[in-house]
Order: sequence, then structure tokens, then C-alpha cells
Amino acid sequence: MEATGVLPFVRGVDLSGNDFKGGYFPENVKAMTSLRWLKLNRTGLCYLPEELAALQKLEHLSVSHNNLTTLHGELSSLPSLRAIVARANSLKNSGVPDDIFKLDDLSVLDLSYNQLTECPRELENAKNMLVLNLSHNSIDTIPNQLFINLTDLLYLDLSENRLESLPPQMRRLVHLQTLVLNGNPLLHAQLRQLPALTALQTLHLRNTQRTQSNLPTSLEGLSNLADVDLSCNDLTRVPECLYTLPSLRRLNLSSNQISELSLCIDQWVHVETLNLSRNQLTSLPSAICKLTKLKKLYL
Repeated sequence: MEATGVLPFVRGVDLSGNDFKGGYFPENVKAMTSLRWLKLNRTGLCYLPEELAALQKLEHLSVSHNNLTTLHGELSSLPSLRAIVARANSLKNSGVPDDIFKLDDLSVLDLSYNQLTECPRELENAKNMLVLNLSHNSIDTIPNQLFINLTDLLYLDLSENRLESLPPQMRRLVHLQTLVLNGNPLLHAQLRQLPALTALQTLHLRNTQRTQSNLPTSLEGLSNLADVDLSCNDLTRVPECLYTLPSLRRLNLSSNQISELSLCIDQWVHVETLNLSRNQLTSLPSAICKLTKLKKLYL
């Protein structure tokens, strides 16, 4: 990269796919002092380049699909940083520095597909967090304090971890629009927090050991809930709480043990996609004809 007079004016640069293994990193990046976003995905990085310290206006950093074991380095000295995307690395608990959570503007954090066994310490200090993805790790517990502070969350993905319960404080997430909990052993979790999440639009509970007895009896307060995935569970019939969702558009109940549908399905007047594959159904009720918005039916 030739040092030219334009570098200080560059707003964004994507260096993904280059080979920065062995500590080689273009030092002229330091001259890009107006840089707002930087992508370094699939570059073989083992640690964060020290040149980042010069990028005082950086807002979005993506370092996915690398060999990072730690994010320690310059991040906490970047006052404008809003988004850190570090999915698919080899980050362990000690590799996530506490001080990044003091960044005032940090609102997007993606640490999915790493080797975390616990929530990052001090994460509860990131009070402006809007998007949090900790999926595909080995986290077995969520501290109560997390949802006492992170009440502005819009998107939360905790799927494919080892969670057996969720803190009661989760009911404070009244702005949450997307909740993904797939692939956690939540058999003994009653999910009593769900009715309080009144802004919820997407709820994915695939393979979470759902039965007739560990779902809330009613979710009718969730007037925006449009997309529900309860596939790969142990349901023998359609849970009652699904009949009273006024905005339901997409429902996935595949790979359960459902043997019959109730006439109540005629309440699904807005459902467009209904997946009932891999169940025990021998017939469909005539009420299915009342689903006038239905576009896709999987049997």
C-alpha cells in the first residue's frame, strides 16, 4: 500500500482474505486516521495489530474467521468503537478484555463460534448494547446482573451453548425483538420470562427440550411475535400459547411428536409458512382451509 496523501481520508477498507499470518500487517493502515470501518476477516491473524491504536475514529471492526485467541490490545483505546465482530476464532474466557465494556458507544458484539465457557466478565457494564451474539460456545450459565443492565437489547443469540436455565431478570428485556435459544438443554426452564418480552418478533427454541409442560400457558401479550421455531422438540400437540399470537406469520413445528391438530388453528389468520414435517399426523382438520394467508405448507 503506497503511502499517499489520500490515506487520511479513507473511510472504510476491507482487507479480508489477505494473508497477515506471522505478524505481517500493512503499517500504512496507521495513516488512515479517518477510518470508520475495517474488515480483516479470514486473514490468518493471531493477535490484533498494534496499528489499530491510530484509528481513533474507528466505529466498526470485523475480525471473523481468524486464529485469534485474545482480543487484548488496542480496542479499549478506540473511543468511537460501536461494533466488534470476532466470530469464528479461538477466543477463550481470558481472551476477552474487561475494559472494552467501558466503551460508551459499544452496541454490537459478536463472539459466536469461539471457546467461551462463561459470559465475558464485565459485559454487564456495556449498557448501550443492542446486538449480542454469544452463540456456538460452551457457556453454561448467564449471570443475573447481565439483564439488569442490558435492558436496551434488541437482538440476543445464545444458541448452541450449555444453558440449563435463564435468569428471571430476562423479563426486563422489554425492547428485545429477536431471541434465539436453539440447542440448549433447557428442559427444566419454564421460560416464564417470555410473556414479559412484549417487543419480541422472532423466537427460536429449536431443540431446547420443549414439552407440553415447560412452555408458558399464554403469550397473548406478544402482539408483535411473527416467527416461532419450536422444531426438534418433544411436543405431542400444538402448544396452546401459539393459538393466541395475533401477528404470527411463520411457525416451524417440524420434528416433534404431534399426532393431531386442533380446530383452533383457524385463529392463525396471518400465518404464511407452516412447517409440520416429521410428526405423527395422520390427517388435517378442515379448519386448515381457513388459513387464507398460507403460502407454504410443509408436511
